[in-house]
Amino acid sequence: MGLLDSVLKIFVGDKAKKDIKDLQPYVNQILSFEKELSSLSIDELRAKTQEFKDKIQAAKKDTLEQIENLKLQVEQEQDIDKKEDLYNEIDQLNDVAYDQTEAVLEEIMAEAFAVVKETATFCSK
Repeated sequence: MGLLDSVLKIFVGDKAKKDIKDLQPYVNQILSFEKELSSLSIDELRAKTQEFKDKIQAAKKDTLEQIENLKLQVEQEQDIDKKEDLYNEIDQLNDVAYDQTEAVLEEIMAEAFAVVKETATFCSK
């Protein structure tokens, strides 16, 4: 089995090395926040979490407002077909809000991991 694994690694490559290569840019981004975050107090690190939450909410604020307006229209609407159209539009806007959340999470991911890392370091002292 060892010979077969060696031959496969030659032709296919090592999965662990490929994974490391794929993740290395994220690790570098996380490490780039290290100096900035090391000077923060524990309360300032906690405030970063709220900052992240606020950033996510701000990104999808308009979409959530549109959803709420459509929900109000649904309550007032009597026609079943129009209600179904409104619900379909709400579903589409929920997908948009999800995509907006994902975009912000992707944007803040490295800093959020750095905050967690620094908090763990701070708490272990």
